[in-house]
Amino acid sequence: MDMYDNWFQELSERLKKGDRFGLRMNLEGEGKFKDFQGEHEIPALKQYIENARKENAEDLTVRDANSERSIISEF
Repeated sequence: MDMYDNWFQELSERLKKGDRFGLRMNLEGEGKFKDFQGEHEIPALKQYIENARKENAEDLTVRDANSERSIISEF
């Protein structure tokens, strides 16, 4: 299991619990967050993580719905 699989597993568990969060790939020029909320977003999350894999993204920024600041992922 690689880091992308770990990201998907961790974040899909959060969606199953009904969490809401935004993700941004830490790539040059990538500035917008993609928001995810609820279990129905798991297929979109899977696609997002696959895109991160294709782009060789080494990190994601996770913005929690309840947080005013971004948290750099440390999966």
